[in-house]
Amino acid sequence: MREHLKTRVWILPIIIGMFLFAPCKALCQNKNIESKKAQAGKLEQDIQFLDKQIEQTKKQRKNTIAELNLLKKKADVRERIIERLEKDINRQSEEISDKAKKLEIMSRQLDTLKKMYRRMIVKGYNNRDSRKWFMYVIASDNIEQGYRRWSYLKNYSSALSLEAKKIRKASRELEEEKSQLSKLQAENRKTQHTKEEELNKLKKDQEKNKNLEKSLAKQQSKYTQELKQKKEQAARLNKEIEKMIAEAIKTTTTTGKTTAYKETPESARLSGSFENNRGKLPWPVKRGVIVEGFGEHPHPTIKGVKLPFNNGVNISAPTGCNVYSVYEGVVKKVIVIPGYSNCVLVEHGKYFTFYCKLGRVNVKAGQKIATGALIGTLDTKQESSELHFELWNGTQKQNPELWLKQ
Repeated sequence: MREHLKTRVWILPIIIGMFLFAPCKALCQNKNIESKKAQAGKLEQDIQFLDKQIEQTKKQRKNTIAELNLLKKKADVRERIIERLEKDINRQSEEISDKAKKLEIMSRQLDTLKKMYRRMIVKGYNNRDSRKWFMYVIASDNIEQGYRRWSYLKNYSSALSLEAKKIRKASRELEEEKSQLSKLQAENRKTQHTKEEELNKLKKDQEKNKNLEKSLAKQQSKYTQELKQKKEQAARLNKEIEKMIAEAIKTTTTTGKTTAYKETPESARLSGSFENNRGKLPWPVKRGVIVEGFGEHPHPTIKGVKLPFNNGVNISAPTGCNVYSVYEGVVKKVIVIPGYSNCVLVEHGKYFTFYCKLGRVNVKAGQKIATGALIGTLDTKQESSELHFELWNGTQKQNPELWLKQ
């Protein structure tokens, strides 16, 4: 009897622990799943958006490098979707394995409870004669033991009822776990099917890329000339922005001497608040996808040749869409640069943002603007509908992707 009691005492904390913390763990898992679904949904939206941009680019001019860049970006996004699906499959497989192990433990515990209950029933039946109960108490070694035996026999019926309730509860929970396992297995099969579909789509996208690359390769002399022109335009752009920033961070004294820029309390506040928003800045367009990132990249059609170093990012956005300031500041300059149309430089303390390839400009130099203020609209006369966006910390160029909200 003492052994039975010890067994029950040992099992009870495990059962309580399992069912007490399970809801919390499930809640956390549900939140993670919802977050991952939202991220997957964002990638699918990017695919749909890129399809629209590709069609729009084709209408302007077929078989262009801009179209190839969009197709490659689409393939990159598709690969990210597949990578996420693979992670989901691995996560689901782990959950299924953990759930199966948990079910095995719960089944053993339920069997233990049932065995204990059967023994208690048999014990109660064998001791149904009140005279045996009385002799059991009388045979105690001392009063304390006798009291314990009397208390135990007195509450035997209640103990049986309690054990029956435990069994019913454990049975219900076991069935719920089995149901959850079935749902996980169904979800895992669905995810694997989706992955196969995405792999087939990626294969088609890559085939389109190859065909377009072959078509563009036949025009290598043309693109070599365009690359030369682009390098000249990029060099002029870089020279202009470096000049504008250098002017902005220096001040001229009454004697005509130039001294290093010193932040005022207001500009220091603005610099600090801008810096605190690293990774949280709003995008300069309501809808867009980065098709050329920060840094140096290989030419899409000319092997062994690199494009001019990109001091910012190129964001594919709807034709003629609005362009907004990513943070409050002061418009320092509005300038026209060949190949980049209208450009606007905005100062945010010691930080600067630069917006290029604008058609219409809605701000002027010296104007204070708020976060989200309309700067202008995207140029519709460019070969592709892209915003060129740069971000500088003084004279140090920054990767805008690290600053914009993901």
